[in-house]
Amino acid sequence: MAQPKNISALMCELSVALAELSEKMSNLSVTLENHYLDSDAPEPSAMLEAARETIEKARSN
Repeated sequence: MAQPKNISALMCELSVALAELSEKMSNLSVTLENHYLDSDAPEPSAMLEAARETIEKARSN
């Protein structure tokens, strides 16, 4: 029978999984915002500028 993992090993695995999830969610957010900006949705220029700033912040993290 396999030995149960200790709490430290489980916490390490959880940390890695959460980091991977965070990266994937960030990438998804950028992709969705880029798609929105590329669409022809009529939005005020201030909204477009705010969206571009959000994308730049996501890319720099």
